[in-house]
Amino acid sequence: MSSTLALSTVRAAQANDLEATTTVIEATESRIAVLARKAARRMAESGPRHDGYREEFEQMGRIAVWEALTRFDENVTTDFLGFAYTTVETMLLGATRAERNQGADPDAAKTFLSMLNRSGGDPFLAEKLAQTVPPAGRRLSADRAHAARLAYQGADSLDAPAPGAGDSGEPWEPGTSNYGVPEDLITPDDITREAARVKRALVHGVLDTMGEGQSYVLRATFGIDPVPVYGNTADEDLAADMGTTPKAVREARSKGLKSFGKRYIKAVAQTQEEADRLTAVMTARLTRKGAAV
Repeated sequence: MSSTLALSTVRAAQANDLEATTTVIEATESRIAVLARKAARRMAESGPRHDGYREEFEQMGRIAVWEALTRFDENVTTDFLGFAYTTVETMLLGATRAERNQGADPDAAKTFLSMLNRSGGDPFLAEKLAQTVPPAGRRLSADRAHAARLAYQGADSLDAPAPGAGDSGEPWEPGTSNYGVPEDLITPDDITREAARVKRALVHGVLDTMGEGQSYVLRATFGIDPVPVYGNTADEDLAADMGTTPKAVREARSKGLKSFGKRYIKAVAQTQEEADRLTAVMTARLTRKGAAV
């Protein structure tokens, strides 16, 4: 579509001429689609959520073009398309700001920020961990965790304080919470069970942030719910169930173990020294023949 639009066409569209209005719509449609995709990526990189936002933002973009037509004054500027696209971008920026802040309550933000520290700064992993790692009562629902991540990433890009960051209270840390019983009744068994629960939650949280193929193969290799156990000696059966080849399964396992190890170390290492030590152990194990599993 042409990057220019005749002023006569714009004037006719302002006078509600149907053919001229159609020309304006056709001239702006491709650019609206680009701006809508860009805005949708601020909310979700891909998947149904991204597609839903994209469709919604495309509709908003068309409305913004119509508003631009009613406000356009050629005595101020003769570049209608530039004026229209600025109007669209402004509307979409406002929409994404409002959506990011929706539902990001301070308590959810504190939990998310604590998990952000556990995740080594990975907001997507922090979103998953916030739903599983904290004890009952502090765990976030999927919607609250998602809203907290969007608010955090929005704050990052819009130069505003992260939600909860200005609160005088300290963010929640896993080690400071209770174990479901009064503090004076906590036993070593309670501590052991909680540590095991947190470890399982971390494993599932990390797997949930990985690619679907690698995540499935790792779950199948170790028998992690909801995938049945295959181990590493039934690659032909696993490949058949996945609709792929044994070679692809082995490659997914090899790459997946490395990816999982890096993400898991980010989540559990308390210091750089510990991270280096765990990385060395992981590297040695993965490079030792037959020790990848």
